[in-house]
Amino acid sequence: MKAALIVKPKGEVKNTVEKVIQILEAKGITPLLEKETVERLVINKESYSISYMRSQADLVIVLGGDGTLLYASRMFRFLSVPVLGFNLGRLGFIMEYNIDNFEKIINSFIEKKLIVKRRMKVAGIILENGENIFEEEALNEIVINKGAPSRMIELSIFIDNSFVTRYRSDGAIISTPTGSTGYTISAGGPIVHSDLDSIILSPICPHALNIRPIVLPKTSIIDIRIETSNVECYATYDGQIVRPFNSGSILRVSRSSCDLHLAVSQDRNYYSILRDKLGWGGIPC
Repeated sequence: MKAALIVKPKGEVKNTVEKVIQILEAKGITPLLEKETVERLVINKESYSISYMRSQADLVIVLGGDGTLLYASRMFRFLSVPVLGFNLGRLGFIMEYNIDNFEKIINSFIEKKLIVKRRMKVAGIILENGENIFEEEALNEIVINKGAPSRMIELSIFIDNSFVTRYRSDGAIISTPTGSTGYTISAGGPIVHSDLDSIILSPICPHALNIRPIVLPKTSIIDIRIETSNVECYATYDGQIVRPFNSGSILRVSRSSCDLHLAVSQDRNYYSILRDKLGWGGIPC
């Protein structure tokens, strides 16, 4: 078995990575590391290109925070292999496991005691004059925001070719259930269980009290057109990929054809994760 090992790009993690490699090799799993990781951490291991890792990996292991997992999700988007996420960051809402339990979790994976959950993603296409000029996907969300802090932008919203509304705001968030506990919840959007397949459309600070977030079917196609001229706008994918988005252009968002296959514990409790990560109280009313 071969495992693509994707490591947090910053921080003092050399000792952790070397320990992880040692555990994997002891269990007959060959770790595949990116060239950048090997060079940055000065590890005495062979390095590989992402394309080679895609062709060989039976498993993807992510060491870092949610951002590292989002990167891995994009790099291995066409693979249906299981992904194991080990948290080295601060919050790590998507990351399933603590790095201290690495050997225990690897044993559970080998013994087939973990289950694989699908996490849907969304794909966002930028259209200018009807022409596709950019396309990318997101596990958490795609955000339309403005560059000028003092100005609002006017957006027209269409769903499945039907006009829905037009409003002024600081932007809009189109998220997955996985992303509902990220930027979306900060913008007043709902928490949507990660087992559901749906798309959440949330305005950012709308200049109207009657504009509210909406949860849409997974089959929905959302078109958002910027009506305001002379304002710099951007489409941001998972907080990592940023593209300029001009007046009159359309961002078209729909469900991605690729899901993330996240390996989780059979004893996983979504609501205990909400309590732990969001700081919910555990005292019944």
